[in-house]
Amino acid sequence: MSGPVFATRWDFLLARVVIGVDRATGVFSGSETVPGRQMVCVWSQMDLATDALHVESWDLLPIAVRDLLPLLPGGVGVVVDPERPTGMTASASYVGQLKPYVAPFPAGSEVRLADWDLPEALLDALGDVHSFGYTVDDSPMMGCVVHTSGVPGPVEAALSAWGEPAALGAAIVHVLEPGDLPEEVRAALAPARRRSWPWRR
Repeated sequence: MSGPVFATRWDFLLARVVIGVDRATGVFSGSETVPGRQMVCVWSQMDLATDALHVESWDLLPIAVRDLLPLLPGGVGVVVDPERPTGMTASASYVGQLKPYVAPFPAGSEVRLADWDLPEALLDALGDVHSFGYTVDDSPMMGCVVHTSGVPGPVEAALSAWGEPAALGAAIVHVLEPGDLPEEVRAALAPARRRSWPWRR
């Protein structure tokens, strides 16, 4: 028997899904199988969404789960691939627990810096930036590129041209300005920093 489509919270948080948006009202596709428990329905693949919804009434839009969760009011959960054996349900309370993790450095989490070796050609394309790897609690390796230009577009374009984050050894890459970093991270990035430096935010 197959496991759920997203086996861990990080699989879910780092995924892209397809959501239906009603063309007439702008309301997300959803259900209320239990009175008072509203759920947004999303699909892991475009063809599954197309099969489930009448596309003449719905716009099917890819969206990152990290972008979707902040849009949901409290008390709303998420159903992924409804009515399929590998589907999963993220209850409203679980969604509430996940929402802080959409931030690059969630409050109350343990952050650990790590070495992140980027190809020299990519570093040349990125220009004057600082890059490092890190994990948050039990997350996979994530990357962070810190720029000072105030315009993230060129940095994001250079990263995108290189391929998916996995090609760089990261589950996701955040492009931030120095002011976006917590003070603990700025201190840990000083020249004399240790190779790995954990703390709890």
